Amino acid sequence: MNFQRLESYKKAAAQACRYYGHRALRNVSLLCLSENATFLLAEDSRDKFRAVMRVARVGYHSRAEIEAELRWLEHLGKSDAVRAVYPVSNIRGNLLTQVEEERQVYVCVVFQYLEGHTLNPRQDLSAAADFRQTGRTAALLHRDAMDWKESGTLLRPHWNYENMVGTHGLFGNWRECRELDFRGYDTIDLACRRIRQRLENYGKNENNYGLIHADLRAANLLKDGSVLHVLDFDDCGFGWHLYDLAASVSFIEDDLRLGQWIGAWLEGYQSVLPLEKRDLLEIPTFIMARRIQLLAWLTSHEDSDPVKGQYPGFAGETVRLAGEYERYLLNHLHE
Repeated sequence: MNFQRLESYKKAAAQACRYYGHRALRNVSLLCLSENATFLLAEDSRDKFRAVMRVARVGYHSRAEIEAELRWLEHLGKSDAVRAVYPVSNIRGNLLTQVEEERQVYVCVVFQYLEGHTLNPRQDLSAAADFRQTGRTAALLHRDAMDWKESGTLLRPHWNYENMVGTHGLFGNWRECRELDFRGYDTIDLACRRIRQRLENYGKNENNYGLIHADLRAANLLKDGSVLHVLDFDDCGFGWHLYDLAASVSFIEDDLRLGQWIGAWLEGYQSVLPLEKRDLLEIPTFIMARRIQLLAWLTSHEDSDPVKGQYPGFAGETVRLAGEYERYLLNHLHE
């Protein structure tokens, strides 16, 4: 992934603004450069922000996949299962706006601007309560998806073993990480083989696998008073429900409070949906899979803003966590 032509994304955003109402959102400023390019749109020079526009990275999701994401958001808006950030229709009544800039087609979606602050578990004194609310929110999403008959027809990726940590993973290939020595490579490779075996044994059924958000980390949650808004459904797809737990602790798997946060998340989740002992036993498997997937993402996204705050050191810590995962399995192989 790269954004070598970032200026083209900004021009595409400015061009797409013309399709949204009589109030021209003339000020377009970069908000975040991650999987896509996200811009703040303002009505005037006083930075009176009105909306947020996501310009999809070329070649990441197809138009049909983005439309499927928006279908879920439309459904959530009607079902009121959770508070999410909802897309805004353009003047033609479409949620998706397609423009051409320098002979390249860009797909743009505008979302409502919400007040609030993103979560920061390492610093927030309310972290446990926030994880409890996040777990409950995840369960509400899962329950709503299970009840929604159309959910299984959406064209979205499956977060299975291959797409998470395989050689052709959707986030990239962790095996290309330049920070790994031979020992580190072998340690993570062993963890991947364990993960594959555990997931095959765990299996898929309507109670543990389905449509999920797939990126319920702190950066994608906005707190406004007691209300928790869910942002960024860009990675939504089909996966194990507990993958949403693993995503909730992205980049903080090494924190000494992890057990406390997971307990709070599970408490919130099980206030809505039950979990069995066999589900709970696989929590370390999903957390390890997500961690390795994040290593692949950092390896393949060197131009992305979040990478700058994680490298170097992330790979070495992932190796340590993989060693801990192996020791966990040695103590639980009989279960």
